[in-house]
Amino acid sequence: MNQSLNAAWPVVLSVAGFDPSAGAGIAADLKTFAAHNCYGIAAISALTVQNSQGVAAIHPVEPQILRETIQSLLADGRVKALKIGMLHNAATAQVVREVLDYHPALPAVLDPVVRSCSGVELLDASGLDFLRRELIPRVSLLTPNLAEAAALTELPVDNLESMKAAARKLIEMGARAVVVTGGHLEKAIDVFFDGTEVESFVGERIRPDNTHGTGCTFSSAVAANLALGRQLRDAVVLAKAFVAEAIRNAFPIGPGRIPLNHLYRMMESPRVTDHSAAIPEPVH
Repeated sequence: MNQSLNAAWPVVLSVAGFDPSAGAGIAADLKTFAAHNCYGIAAISALTVQNSQGVAAIHPVEPQILRETIQSLLADGRVKALKIGMLHNAATAQVVREVLDYHPALPAVLDPVVRSCSGVELLDASGLDFLRRELIPRVSLLTPNLAEAAALTELPVDNLESMKAAARKLIEMGARAVVVTGGHLEKAIDVFFDGTEVESFVGERIRPDNTHGTGCTFSSAVAANLALGRQLRDAVVLAKAFVAEAIRNAFPIGPGRIPLNHLYRMMESPRVTDHSAAIPEPVH
């Protein structure tokens, strides 16, 4: 075993739901970590019954099982970053709050998953309230999409200016930094705010049907870049570029929504090393 190679891969923990179609949730996170030369580990918050056409059922994991799993993984002492995804209810969110309280220095990215694109509620009302009050102030970065930003702030969020307003409101609510993702707009605009300056990153809107798991992938890519030692803004920019290329290289696995191709780099020529063209330009 090559111990030096293994030691070079930072460990990233995902706490999220399991999508058996592997387009979103834990499976997407682990593939994204691997694509960034990080070793992914996982604690499953809920099992879902779903395929490319939608979510049929959700079965949450017992909070004590989740708690013991996370504690066991963190006891190895190698975790460099944490990604938090679907929590489903307040009891699960309480477990995550305990983790954040015990490990305040651990970079943590929260993707506040509220509902699936097929309309199924993935976080109940008490869970949303708990997330809003208790988790937002405890994480390094919050990454809501338009609908999630609207649910958290109770503001309409459907264009660039309202995204900026939502980002400011979330900072007022205690967030340390926010990215409101706007992949569903005519242009793929993300708004980043860390309490000092609002920045907008504009990217090309690529194949809008190839978007199953974009939120999970973006947040896990940010977490991976943080684990690799990059600064938060750089991690956000690189994650956006990664998601754009994963969308560009996606392919259907069923008749429904098309998941991202998280491992597209495996298909590239070894000589292709410059991804700078995919990095979005900031617009103030």
